[in-house]
Amino acid sequence: MTHKEGKNQDDLQRLNRSLVMRLIHKNELCSRAELAKQSGLTKASITVITQQLIDAGVVKEVGLIGGEKGRRSIGLTLEMDRYLCIGIRLTRQNIHGGLFDIAGEIYAEEERAITDKSTPGDAINLIKDVVHNLMARADARAILGIGLALPGPIIYEENSIAFMSAFPGWENINVKEILYEEFHMPILLEHDALCFALSEWRKCDQDDYRLLLCVLAGQGVGAGIIDGGRPVRGALGCAGEIGHMSLNPSGPRCDCGNYGCMENYASTLALEREMALALQSRPDHPMHGTKPHFQDIVRAVKAGDELAVRLFTRAGEYLGYGLVNLINFLNPDIVIVTDSLAECTELLQTVLQDTLAQRLSPKILARTKLVVKPSDQFQALKAATSLIVDLFLDQPMLTAKRSET
Repeated sequence: MTHKEGKNQDDLQRLNRSLVMRLIHKNELCSRAELAKQSGLTKASITVITQQLIDAGVVKEVGLIGGEKGRRSIGLTLEMDRYLCIGIRLTRQNIHGGLFDIAGEIYAEEERAITDKSTPGDAINLIKDVVHNLMARADARAILGIGLALPGPIIYEENSIAFMSAFPGWENINVKEILYEEFHMPILLEHDALCFALSEWRKCDQDDYRLLLCVLAGQGVGAGIIDGGRPVRGALGCAGEIGHMSLNPSGPRCDCGNYGCMENYASTLALEREMALALQSRPDHPMHGTKPHFQDIVRAVKAGDELAVRLFTRAGEYLGYGLVNLINFLNPDIVIVTDSLAECTELLQTVLQDTLAQRLSPKILARTKLVVKPSDQFQALKAATSLIVDLFLDQPMLTAKRSET
């Protein structure tokens, strides 16, 4: 198949509009002269493009701002007050949604629990309920679309989750189609780990890194891979499904079909299971007789509870074994570990650093930066929302028009 690389005049105009939108979004406030300087476009082209964007209602003038040599120019900024986006994160146990403006400021949030008896259909209905409630709180502002951060593996061409361990039945559900039929607005979905990775890439000094690996260690384990700013998805979209990397070929059978998968040893669900088993022979333990939740274990770890620290350390070691394989295979500049396990930041950093030091070549270890950081409360939602913001910046006039029809 021949790929057509040529650009016609309409393509070039769209690309230039997108470039100008992205520069205004990055700078927050800038002049036409600054846009010409940063974009390389002529001042005449910038004048035409910015007027198109103003006429479309996506950019506005905001008075005079300072410039070079004391000159004052008319400032330009995005129409922050007109547009909102919705971000949704689906996990095995809950749905979290937020209403954001295009600068990433949150206006409202909604959360729903998923019970042990819930079906994928129930979860979809909860997503619909969350979105409807968020839309009702938009104060008549236009909603540009809905971004979804989903646990993988995701089959992008089918807009479906290939499978979700401990939550079966997702493989034949076209999530995007169902939600579009309900809301009739742009619906974009992404693997949650890749959402986080893209979010981290935007925040890091990109001149210092080429390949970034962001590992989500939560109810499952997944990785987002960014190579030179480009997300790595693989042929179907399943790249980064490290939770289903086998750490023990004789281990328990996983829903994915493999044996001894990492998420059976290094996830919050695995840690809850191991704690419940250990408590059966610990009648004197304060948590005996309870169904331990991960947050209970976190509190116990931070309080120095011997059993909780030992089990958490073992989960961290298993995560480290997986990271050793990934570092040897991908050779990233930086590995960021986040999500629920990272709430015990110092202990996890120590365990992972020790495990890597024991199992990696010293030269590779010295050139691989490891960062363990708890995720921001709204990071996943902001990352999901950024999918819609990116669409808006890429196709500002079309996206704005859709949102107001």
